[in-house]
Amino acid sequence: MILGYITITLSILVTCIGMTSQVKKNYSRKSTEGLSSIYFILLAVSYSFWMFYGFSKNDYVLIIPGIAGAMMSYIIVFQIQYYKARR
Repeated sequence: MILGYITITLSILVTCIGMTSQVKKNYSRKSTEGLSSIYFILLAVSYSFWMFYGFSKNDYVLIIPGIAGAMMSYIIVFQIQYYKARR
């Protein structure tokens, strides 16, 4: 149980700190130049699959970080498409 809480906390911290800083950088530059759209699409899909698998197993250690990771990945995918369209 304790290991699960530690895993959830560390996963959310790593995901949200890393991806949030990328989202902020993209927003401030109004560009996603140099980012791989394929990478972030695959990352978003991967997080989504782990999240859905977590739901199927009722496993919050997979669900909670999966939601955070999928949400942040999809935001970056949206930014890539949005800033690409504005060029």
